Amino acid sequence: MAEEKPGVGQRAKSLVDQAKRGVGVGDPPLAAEVGGRIEAMRDALRAFGEGDMDRFLSAFSDEVEWHAPKGDNFPGGGSHDGTEAVRDGYIADAKRSYGSFGFRPERYLEAPDENLVVALGTFEGEGVEGTGQLDTPGVQVLEFDGDKVVFVQIFADSDAFSKVVTEEDEKAYEEEQKKKEEGDEDEDDDSKAKGRDDDGEKQKDDGGDDDDETQAKSRADEEADKSDESGKSGEDETEERQERERKASSDDG
Repeated sequence: MAEEKPGVGQRAKSLVDQAKRGVGVGDPPLAAEVGGRIEAMRDALRAFGEGDMDRFLSAFSDEVEWHAPKGDNFPGGGSHDGTEAVRDGYIADAKRSYGSFGFRPERYLEAPDENLVVALGTFEGEGVEGTGQLDTPGVQVLEFDGDKVVFVQIFADSDAFSKVVTEEDEKAYEEEQKKKEEGDEDEDDDSKAKGRDDDGEKQKDDGGDDDDETQAKSRADEEADKSDESGKSGEDETEERQERERKASSDDG
Protein backbone atom coordinates (compact mmCIF):
# COMPACT_ATOMS: atom_id res chain seq x y z
CA MET A 1 0.00 0.00 0.00
CA ALA A 2 0.97 3.71 -0.24
CA GLU A 3 2.00 3.71 3.47
CA GLU A 4 4.66 1.10 2.68
CA LYS A 5 6.31 3.49 0.22
CA PRO A 6 6.75 6.74 2.19
CA GLY A 7 7.32 9.78 0.05
CA VAL A 8 6.32 8.26 -3.32
CA GLY A 9 3.02 10.14 -3.52
CA GLN A 10 4.69 13.40 -2.51
CA ARG A 11 7.49 12.97 -5.04
CA ALA A 12 4.96 12.16 -7.76
CA LYS A 13 2.81 15.20 -6.94
CA SER A 14 5.88 17.45 -6.91
CA LEU A 15 6.94 16.18 -10.31
CA VAL A 16 3.45 16.69 -11.69
CA ASP A 17 3.34 20.25 -10.38
CA GLN A 18 6.68 20.99 -12.02
CA ALA A 19 5.44 19.54 -15.28
CA LYS A 20 2.26 21.60 -15.20
CA ARG A 21 4.22 24.79 -14.56
CA GLY A 22 6.74 24.05 -17.25
CA VAL A 23 4.56 22.88 -20.11
CA GLY A 24 0.95 22.92 -21.24
CA VAL A 25 -1.10 19.82 -21.94
CA GLY A 26 -1.57 19.58 -25.69
CA ASP A 27 1.77 21.14 -26.67
CA PRO A 28 3.89 19.23 -29.22
CA PRO A 29 5.81 16.32 -27.67
CA LEU A 30 9.28 17.07 -26.40
CA ALA A 31 12.16 16.10 -28.65
CA ALA A 32 13.72 14.41 -25.64
CA GLU A 33 11.00 11.72 -25.57
CA VAL A 34 13.45 8.87 -25.62
CA GLY A 35 14.40 6.19 -23.16
CA GLY A 36 13.38 2.68 -22.34
CA ARG A 37 10.92 3.54 -19.58
CA ILE A 38 9.08 6.16 -21.59
CA GLU A 39 8.88 3.77 -24.50
CA ALA A 40 7.58 1.05 -22.16
CA MET A 41 4.88 3.39 -20.86
CA ARG A 42 3.97 4.51 -24.38
CA ASP A 43 3.67 0.90 -25.51
CA ALA A 44 1.52 -0.02 -22.50
CA LEU A 45 -0.91 2.85 -23.14
CA ARG A 46 -1.06 1.99 -26.83
CA ALA A 47 -1.83 -1.65 -25.97
CA PHE A 48 -4.67 -0.53 -23.71
CA GLY A 49 -6.15 1.61 -26.48
CA GLU A 50 -5.95 -1.32 -28.87
CA GLY A 51 -7.68 -3.62 -26.39
CA ASP A 52 -4.62 -5.83 -25.79
CA MET A 53 -4.98 -5.97 -22.02
CA ASP A 54 -2.47 -8.77 -21.50
CA ARG A 55 0.26 -6.70 -23.15
CA PHE A 56 -0.85 -3.65 -21.16
CA LEU A 57 -0.63 -5.51 -17.84
CA SER A 58 2.72 -7.08 -18.75
CA ALA A 59 4.31 -3.66 -18.19
CA PHE A 60 3.44 -3.86 -14.48
CA SER A 61 4.80 -5.86 -11.59
CA ASP A 62 2.44 -8.57 -10.37
CA GLU A 63 2.34 -6.68 -7.03
CA VAL A 64 1.84 -3.21 -8.56
CA GLU A 65 0.17 -0.60 -6.35
CA TRP A 66 -2.52 1.21 -8.33
CA HIS A 67 -4.13 4.43 -7.09
CA ALA A 68 -6.87 6.21 -9.05
CA PRO A 69 -9.39 8.96 -8.24
CA LYS A 70 -12.03 7.75 -5.81
CA GLY A 71 -15.78 7.81 -6.34
CA ASP A 72 -18.39 6.20 -8.55
CA ASN A 73 -17.26 7.76 -11.83
CA PHE A 74 -13.63 6.88 -12.50
CA PRO A 75 -13.23 3.27 -13.73
CA GLY A 76 -11.71 1.18 -10.97
CA GLY A 77 -11.73 4.16 -8.64
CA GLY A 78 -9.64 3.89 -5.51
CA SER A 79 -6.67 1.65 -4.75
CA HIS A 80 -5.86 -1.82 -6.09
CA ASP A 81 -3.04 -4.23 -5.31
CA GLY A 82 -1.74 -6.45 -8.09
CA THR A 83 -2.41 -6.77 -11.81
CA GLU A 84 -5.46 -9.03 -11.37
CA ALA A 85 -7.09 -6.39 -9.17
CA VAL A 86 -6.33 -3.81 -11.87
CA ARG A 87 -7.91 -6.11 -14.46
CA ASP A 88 -11.02 -6.69 -12.34
CA GLY A 89 -11.33 -3.04 -11.36
CA TYR A 90 -9.98 -0.51 -13.86
CA ILE A 91 -10.19 -2.61 -17.02
CA ALA A 92 -13.53 -4.29 -16.29
CA ASP A 93 -15.21 -1.01 -15.32
CA ALA A 94 -13.90 0.71 -18.45
CA LYS A 95 -15.17 -2.10 -20.69
CA ARG A 96 -18.66 -2.00 -19.19
CA SER A 97 -18.91 1.79 -19.13
CA TYR A 98 -17.40 2.75 -22.50
CA GLY A 99 -17.59 1.51 -26.04
CA SER A 100 -14.06 2.89 -26.45
CA PHE A 101 -11.75 4.18 -23.74
CA GLY A 102 -8.14 5.15 -23.31
CA PHE A 103 -5.54 7.69 -22.28
CA ARG A 104 -3.92 9.71 -25.07
CA PRO A 105 -0.48 10.87 -23.86
CA GLU A 106 0.57 14.29 -25.14
CA ARG A 107 3.72 14.85 -23.11
CA TYR A 108 6.19 12.67 -21.21
CA LEU A 109 8.53 13.69 -18.42
CA GLU A 110 11.10 11.51 -16.72
CA ALA A 111 12.94 11.76 -13.40
CA PRO A 112 15.57 9.01 -13.61
CA ASP A 113 16.89 9.67 -10.13
CA GLU A 114 13.38 9.02 -8.76
CA ASN A 115 12.63 6.13 -11.12
CA LEU A 116 9.49 8.04 -12.16
CA VAL A 117 7.87 8.69 -15.53
CA VAL A 118 4.99 11.12 -15.93
CA ALA A 119 2.54 11.26 -18.83
CA LEU A 120 0.32 14.29 -19.32
CA GLY A 121 -2.56 13.81 -21.70
CA THR A 122 -6.28 13.25 -22.10
CA PHE A 123 -8.68 10.54 -21.08
CA GLU A 124 -10.96 9.89 -24.07
CA GLY A 125 -13.90 7.57 -24.53
CA GLU A 126 -17.27 6.93 -26.07
CA GLY A 127 -19.70 6.09 -23.29
CA VAL A 128 -22.20 3.33 -23.62
CA GLU A 129 -25.65 4.47 -24.76
CA GLY A 130 -26.83 7.42 -22.71
CA THR A 131 -23.59 8.09 -20.77
CA GLY A 132 -22.01 10.60 -23.14
CA GLN A 133 -18.57 11.49 -24.52
CA LEU A 134 -15.40 11.64 -22.41
CA ASP A 135 -12.64 14.17 -23.14
CA THR A 136 -10.83 15.39 -20.03
CA PRO A 137 -7.19 16.07 -19.04
CA GLY A 138 -5.32 13.63 -16.86
CA VAL A 139 -1.89 12.78 -15.50
CA GLN A 140 -0.38 9.37 -14.87
CA VAL A 141 2.69 8.87 -12.71
CA LEU A 142 4.51 5.56 -12.81
CA GLU A 143 7.35 4.42 -10.56
CA PHE A 144 9.67 1.77 -11.96
CA ASP A 145 11.71 -0.95 -10.37
CA GLY A 146 13.99 -2.07 -13.16
CA ASP A 147 11.80 -2.47 -16.24
CA LYS A 148 8.53 -3.06 -14.37
CA VAL A 149 6.05 -0.53 -13.03
CA VAL A 150 5.55 -1.00 -9.29
CA PHE A 151 3.48 2.07 -8.44
CA VAL A 152 0.79 4.02 -10.34
CA GLN A 153 -0.87 7.30 -9.36
CA ILE A 154 -3.57 8.76 -11.61
CA PHE A 155 -4.76 12.36 -11.37
CA ALA A 156 -7.99 13.40 -13.10
CA ASP A 157 -11.26 15.19 -12.43
CA SER A 158 -13.51 12.21 -11.73
CA ASP A 159 -16.63 14.38 -12.07
CA ALA A 160 -15.90 14.64 -15.79
CA PHE A 161 -16.37 10.87 -16.17
CA SER A 162 -19.71 9.13 -16.58
CA LYS A 163 -20.98 6.99 -13.74
CA VAL A 164 -19.40 3.56 -13.87
CA VAL A 165 -21.63 0.77 -15.12
CA THR A 166 -21.38 -1.92 -12.45
CA GLU A 167 -21.85 -5.66 -12.86
CA GLU A 168 -25.26 -5.30 -11.18
CA ASP A 169 -26.22 -2.55 -13.65
CA GLU A 170 -25.15 -4.73 -16.55
CA LYS A 171 -27.12 -7.75 -15.28
CA ALA A 172 -30.22 -5.62 -14.69
CA TYR A 173 -29.96 -4.26 -18.23
CA GLU A 174 -29.56 -7.74 -19.70
CA GLU A 175 -32.59 -9.00 -17.75
CA GLU A 176 -34.62 -6.02 -18.93
CA GLN A 177 -33.65 -6.70 -22.54
CA LYS A 178 -34.49 -10.39 -22.11
CA LYS A 179 -37.94 -9.55 -20.72
CA LYS A 180 -38.50 -7.14 -23.56
CA GLU A 181 -37.56 -9.80 -26.12
CA GLU A 182 -39.83 -12.34 -24.42
CA GLY A 183 -42.65 -9.79 -24.43
CA ASP A 184 -42.16 -9.22 -28.14
CA GLU A 185 -42.27 -12.99 -28.71
CA ASP A 186 -45.49 -13.26 -26.68
CA GLU A 187 -47.05 -10.49 -28.75
CA ASP A 188 -46.06 -12.31 -31.92
CA ASP A 189 -47.60 -15.54 -30.58
CA ASP A 190 -50.80 -13.69 -29.65
CA SER A 191 -50.97 -12.15 -33.10
CA LYS A 192 -50.50 -15.55 -34.73
CA ALA A 193 -53.15 -17.11 -32.46
CA LYS A 194 -55.56 -14.30 -33.27
CA GLY A 195 -54.88 -14.81 -36.94
CA ARG A 196 -55.71 -18.51 -36.61
CA ASP A 197 -58.92 -17.68 -34.74
CA ASP A 198 -59.92 -15.18 -37.41
CA ASP A 199 -59.28 -17.77 -40.10
CA GLY A 200 -61.37 -20.30 -38.18
CA GLU A 201 -64.28 -17.88 -37.85
CA LYS A 202 -64.08 -17.09 -41.54
CA GLN A 203 -64.08 -20.76 -42.44
CA LYS A 204 -67.02 -21.29 -40.11
CA ASP A 205 -68.94 -18.46 -41.71
CA ASP A 206 -68.15 -19.79 -45.17
CA GLY A 207 -69.31 -23.26 -44.07
CA GLY A 208 -72.55 -21.79 -42.71
CA ASP A 209 -73.32 -20.16 -46.06
CA ASP A 210 -72.76 -23.48 -47.80
CA ASP A 211 -75.14 -25.20 -45.35
CA ASP A 212 -77.82 -22.57 -45.94
CA GLU A 213 -77.49 -22.98 -49.70
CA THR A 214 -77.68 -26.77 -49.37
CA GLN A 215 -80.76 -26.58 -47.17
CA ALA A 216 -82.45 -24.11 -49.53
CA LYS A 217 -81.73 -26.37 -52.49
CA SER A 218 -83.12 -29.38 -50.63
CA ARG A 219 -86.32 -27.48 -49.84
CA ALA A 220 -86.62 -26.38 -53.46
CA ASP A 221 -86.20 -29.97 -54.65
CA GLU A 222 -88.85 -31.13 -52.19
CA GLU A 223 -91.27 -28.47 -53.40
CA ALA A 224 -90.59 -29.45 -56.99
CA ASP A 225 -91.24 -33.11 -56.20
CA LYS A 226 -94.49 -32.17 -54.47
CA SER A 227 -95.53 -30.11 -57.47
CA ASP A 228 -94.86 -33.05 -59.79
CA GLU A 229 -96.91 -35.37 -57.61
CA SER A 230 -99.77 -32.86 -57.38
CA GLY A 231 -99.80 -32.40 -61.14
CA LYS A 232 -99.92 -36.11 -61.78
CA SER A 233 -102.88 -36.64 -59.40
CA GLY A 234 -104.83 -33.85 -61.09
CA GLU A 235 -104.40 -35.37 -64.51
CA ASP A 236 -105.61 -38.76 -63.24
CA GLU A 237 -108.78 -37.21 -61.75
CA THR A 238 -109.55 -35.36 -64.99
CA GLU A 239 -109.25 -38.54 -67.08
CA GLU A 240 -111.52 -40.48 -64.65
CA ARG A 241 -114.17 -37.73 -64.76
CA GLN A 242 -114.10 -37.62 -68.57
CA GLU A 243 -114.43 -41.42 -68.68
CA ARG A 244 -117.47 -41.33 -66.40
CA GLU A 245 -119.06 -38.62 -68.59
CA ARG A 246 -118.55 -40.68 -71.75
CA LYS A 247 -120.05 -43.75 -70.12
CA ALA A 248 -123.07 -41.79 -68.93
CA SER A 249 -123.69 -40.47 -72.48
CA SER A 250 -123.61 -43.99 -73.92
CA ASP A 251 -126.14 -45.22 -71.42
CA ASP A 252 -128.58 -42.40 -72.32
CA GLY A 253 -128.31 -43.20 -76.06
